Amino acid sequence: MNSEIILLVIFAMVTAVPIIGTVAYTIVTVQDASAVGTCPITPSCIYVVDTNNTRIQKFDSDGNFITKWGTKGTGDGEFLHPHDVVLDSSGDVYVTDAFNYNVQKFDSDGNFITKWGTKGTGDGQLQNQHGIAVDSADNMYISDTNNSRIQKFDSNGNFITKWGTKGTNKGEFMTPQGTAVDSAGNVYVADEKNNRIQKFDSNGYFITKWGTKGIRDGQFNLPEDVAVDSSGKVYVTDTDNSRIQKFDSNGYFITKWGTKGIRDGEFLHPHGVVLDSSGNLYVTDKDNHRIQKFDSDGNFITKWGSNGTGDTQFLHIYGIGISS
Repeated sequence: MNSEIILLVIFAMVTAVPIIGTVAYTIVTVQDASAVGTCPITPSCIYVVDTNNTRIQKFDSDGNFITKWGTKGTGDGEFLHPHDVVLDSSGDVYVTDAFNYNVQKFDSDGNFITKWGTKGTGDGQLQNQHGIAVDSADNMYISDTNNSRIQKFDSNGNFITKWGTKGTNKGEFMTPQGTAVDSAGNVYVADEKNNRIQKFDSNGYFITKWGTKGIRDGQFNLPEDVAVDSSGKVYVTDTDNSRIQKFDSNGYFITKWGTKGIRDGEFLHPHGVVLDSSGNLYVTDKDNHRIQKFDSDGNFITKWGSNGTGDTQFLHIYGIGISS
């Protein structure tokens, strides 16, 4: 009871005298963020799919560990190959579990809510699904990878529509991976083995595409994820070229950064990418077992993670999600 009173007093002092804000941050981070799983000071929480450790780890936007959940298995809250993660407007967390052929839904602290999906080719069935994105109405767009299609669901897992088939023509896919949705509801898909990005409206009608295989600007070597910022700029993890490429919403090249390596700003198989409300990028540097954070122009900000099974350690991280 006394600690609650102290906290309220400190927050009142922060409002009146900003210089005391550092003290309030320290107290809240230790007592609230670590114990309860919230992000009271930093604007966003980061959720990382720690794939080979079969779990989700949650951090604040500076990389401070908050909580984790998941273990290997087929039951509720268990994973066999978690691949991507996204959050809806209520802060609920959705994880694609590729080898359990389902999507699992949790609250922001990792408490299981529901799941959907079974192995197959029918509507609502999945095969080795990878990417997942959410629109402003909390509809989910899932790259049903081995079925070469995108499936759209509501937030309770009810099937809405689907599009795509295996191939190289527009609207066809060869290993669809990451997905993203812009503010207008358009859907972007990293069409990995076609080495391109495809753009659709929310019902699956083809709009445009860009990319060919190569190392030049605007070319890709197995792109695995895509993210869109509030102004419509598109960021792609050009995985086997060990770089991030930035485009406008029509696919015109803007800039790039990254090269193969282990130093700051270098990558060994970058996979997932997500943006915060300030336009900063968080990239899962899969084989370096770390997260790297950049501004929207590619300037390195910070990093966290190492190889292992402990808190803030990773084994081949794939997807990454963020709370707004």
